[in-house]
Amino acid sequence: MTDRRDDVEFVKERLSEDPTEEFLEQIASTVVDQMADSFPELTRKSRPMNEVLDEFRGNKLEEVSSTGQYKRKIDYLQTYLEDEADIESTDNLTSEDVERYDKWRKYESLSRDEPLADTTLSDDMYLFREFIQYLIEHRMAPVRFEKCVEIPEIDYAGGEGVDEKKLDPEIAKAALDYLRKYEYADIEHVSMELMCQSGPRKAGLIGRDISDFDYEERVLQYETDETTPLKNDESSEREITLYGNVPEIIRDYLEDQRPPATDEEGREPLLTKGDGRMSPSTLQKIAYKWTRPCMVGLDCPHDRDSEECEAAQKNNSAFKCPSSRAPHHIRGGYITDQKNRGVSAEAIEQRCDVTPRVQKLHYDLPDDAEERERFEDEFRNADDDPDSGFNHN
Repeated sequence: MTDRRDDVEFVKERLSEDPTEEFLEQIASTVVDQMADSFPELTRKSRPMNEVLDEFRGNKLEEVSSTGQYKRKIDYLQTYLEDEADIESTDNLTSEDVERYDKWRKYESLSRDEPLADTTLSDDMYLFREFIQYLIEHRMAPVRFEKCVEIPEIDYAGGEGVDEKKLDPEIAKAALDYLRKYEYADIEHVSMELMCQSGPRKAGLIGRDISDFDYEERVLQYETDETTPLKNDESSEREITLYGNVPEIIRDYLEDQRPPATDEEGREPLLTKGDGRMSPSTLQKIAYKWTRPCMVGLDCPHDRDSEECEAAQKNNSAFKCPSSRAPHHIRGGYITDQKNRGVSAEAIEQRCDVTPRVQKLHYDLPDDAEERERFEDEFRNADDDPDSGFNHN
């Protein structure tokens, strides 16, 4: 009797302290389990996810006129649920799976490196919310899942926006300093070094083989291949110089830590955890993991308690940190930082395989202060005209 009274007091105390949704869900699930025999309509159903998706697909395609467009959207949804999240039945679906769909759809679902446009993502997220509502309506998911679906707001009057997130240089430096000290030359360290020190596309980086690295010449070769194509095929092929200690870090990784592994073609991938060539989603998770400020010795800029922050406590939830960044954002941060340092658009084009026009549109994203500082010297050093009232002196 005492144990039960203690349990009741514990629950009452937790409920009085602004309880988390997870805690409320635990209580609700317990109540439902206790009442299942008396109220069977409360019991959540479990069904194979592929069957539910087929039902949803059939119902949706009957409602719309542009069936081809919706078939593609539902195909992406099915790929995410069955292949990426590995969900076999509806009761395997978690709130984390629901929250992560927009990140996967925007940054990981396409073969190209540029993210999905927000206008397209918005349409897809409306459809995803409709699917979650379908699960809720048929008692295959809890009601709170609908709140996990975030739909981006689009300023249609101002035109489609550009993803302006980029990795802050301070976080990049802190991440590399931390990894060089505590995780030296392991696979995640090498991955972050190459992302932060050369700004590659995700697919291009994971497509590199051991043979593409030349320690003596201190270069990394980018060559296209049928199974690991570069974005612009032969036009994207290039050599890049590896500066600082990066060649030594890669050498030490290859000699001491890289597990013996080949891909399906028998090639030896440069980046591997021992099970073939690294996948895009694995590289994505590494980027999110090591760009959390609290993970690399920096204070949390969001005033969160790391002990209570899900993004800090779980590597699989690192993407929930407002400061964490995907490989695409690291690339944007690298290019912007090089432009701030005075590196020419032509040099960046050679190293990062991105034209000056696309640099300006998608990757070179200075804030107002950075943009001002770029041109200060140009105005300050302009020819002096003693007869002009417009001199900058």
